[in-house]
Amino acid sequence: MPILVHTYFVYFVLVTGCSESNDLLTNSDTQGSKFFAMESSAQVNNQALIKLANAEGMELIEAGEFLMGSPDDEVGRSENEKRNRVRISQPFWMKKFEITQEEWNTMVPDSQKRGSEVYSLTGKILGEICTSSGYTAGNYSMSAFHGEKGMDIFLEEAVFADGYWSRAKNPRNYKVNSQKFKDMQSLREFFKNQKIKPLDRMDKLLPVSRVSYSQAVSFCWEKTQRARLSRILPSPFVYRLPTEAEWEYACRAGNSGICGLGEGNFLSGENANIDGSMRGYIIDQRPRSEFSDGGSFVSIFRKGFVPIRKNSPIYPPNAWGLYDMHGNVLEWCYDFYAPYPEGNRTRVDPIGPIRGAHRIVRGGSFVRTAHESRSAKRLNYEASYRGSEIGFRYVLGLPLR
Repeated sequence: MPILVHTYFVYFVLVTGCSESNDLLTNSDTQGSKFFAMESSAQVNNQALIKLANAEGMELIEAGEFLMGSPDDEVGRSENEKRNRVRISQPFWMKKFEITQEEWNTMVPDSQKRGSEVYSLTGKILGEICTSSGYTAGNYSMSAFHGEKGMDIFLEEAVFADGYWSRAKNPRNYKVNSQKFKDMQSLREFFKNQKIKPLDRMDKLLPVSRVSYSQAVSFCWEKTQRARLSRILPSPFVYRLPTEAEWEYACRAGNSGICGLGEGNFLSGENANIDGSMRGYIIDQRPRSEFSDGGSFVSIFRKGFVPIRKNSPIYPPNAWGLYDMHGNVLEWCYDFYAPYPEGNRTRVDPIGPIRGAHRIVRGGSFVRTAHESRSAKRLNYEASYRGSEIGFRYVLGLPLR
């Protein structure tokens, strides 16, 4: 059963001087702004929010202004990145890391949990499952494939390293007797009757992917509801997806370069999990480096997600302490996609058009080039799309619309 879709329809107005000003660009057919306004100090100094944000591994993103989009001469620039000034009037907290499969599993029913269960199985049990003998005892995960005559189930050797279970380098792989076990549930029932409990799930530290926009919104809604019931989330704050403007503002962390890392002058497999397999796939504007002209190019392409080890991250954070804003997985944002509006006035807390066909995704992924992973790069997909490279991270802040 798919996750139910929930949308925040909250229309409180907590306003301290929210009248339209000359530098506020609003147009109901193109761009909107937040319904909420609140004194920044009321959020930043809210001890309950601070405690919750710290427990969640979130960074405070202070209010401020920045230039959204890219200059005309930026490498890899698209036409829909026209520069425009944006003011983020309200501070918010953003998750340091992308949402992992482990975090995802805490908010969804069993049918939607990610990562195959891992079981410790004896040679005798393996023989009963696979109807033969000579099997090696060990730890195995389950996987299923639809073959010509029905479902084929396999047991694949798993190893525990660096805090999570993953596929063994050269795994033993055994086929389950399809006559005896016609589906995964029948095999799980067998394990339950034998009092064999799963040790854990596979790949729990990888970012969750194949998540639709609607599922990401539902995750945030469920998290908000649970926090409300536990009385740890003060009203009116919610967990939600970041707006496109909030995402780029947080990604840049005060940097106007191609990315929000370091000086913002290079993006490759060296500082982000992107496709750095070819010289033309990276952007390196440093005077001298192994990636720039005159040096010997070194290919760095991991060909998959990198685990999110919060105590020992693989890549560096930006200046505001946010990790993997470039690469690993694409991240859903709140907004419907539309070209940036014309005009030179400052947009205040834009939340995108009121309607549309596609939602925004940002940040690139492990299969994207540096050009597609820049701070300003805009991509968009239908809300129902569950791409293999799409995940998300949430923010803690005021509701939208």
